[in-house]
Amino acid sequence: MLVYNKLAVDPKSFAVTYDGRPVRLHPKEYLLLRLFLKYPNHVLSYDVIIDSLWDDDNIPTHGGVRAHIKGLRKALREANATEIIIETVHGLGYRLNPLNNNNKMMTGTISPPVSVLKDFIKAKSIEYLIVDTELIIKGMSPGILNYSDYPKMTKIESPLQEGFPEFIGLEDALSKVIKKESKSFELHGIAKAANPDRPEYINFNVIADESQSGDSLKERLLFIFFEDASETMIYRQQLVQRENEYYLLLTKPEDI
Repeated sequence: MLVYNKLAVDPKSFAVTYDGRPVRLHPKEYLLLRLFLKYPNHVLSYDVIIDSLWDDDNIPTHGGVRAHIKGLRKALREANATEIIIETVHGLGYRLNPLNNNNKMMTGTISPPVSVLKDFIKAKSIEYLIVDTELIIKGMSPGILNYSDYPKMTKIESPLQEGFPEFIGLEDALSKVIKKESKSFELHGIAKAANPDRPEYINFNVIADESQSGDSLKERLLFIFFEDASETMIYRQQLVQRENEYYLLLTKPEDI
């Protein structure tokens, strides 16, 4: 049984009730509600919702997702739900409206603190992932799938390495950041698989969540920031090529 305040969902019988009253939902509305209840502490972007609930042959537009959200909200209101249960997080997606701290199901959404983001705000095309000590994805920005070679493997509660194989072999470096043995970790100019819809090169920076006061290692999180470095890398390659050409011209033997 999944419970959120007065709302209850029974996955076995597919029954949904609010304060004991039945809530009548269409199949996709039911799946949406169950998805929000399954990940109560996360903001779910359009891409995450679509990837979780639709197959490749029937992908909806963002407007289609909004229509299902609207239908879900309407059904909850018709069951006399007075509070806002599904909350819009502008620019990111949707989430369950956090309850007070007395309800252990909801503790608020995970999002990068301002102290972490301010160092990156001037950069272009910044996206982020949030992972735990086991390198399991706990949160993501809306455009992060554009940086993954395997977008369908990049999901909440999935291993980081499945969607981003470039992190395979870097576990020790990430662990040092989590343990605060290193302040940060970064790599620049990483070549990606050829795809016209994604960056050719990326930079990434890994930083621990300094906003968490708990000493427990298991509670710590990492923020991984991704930046499109394609223009910079291509420009550098062109400079190197020109330098080589000039060098060849300068060292060319004089004609006899």
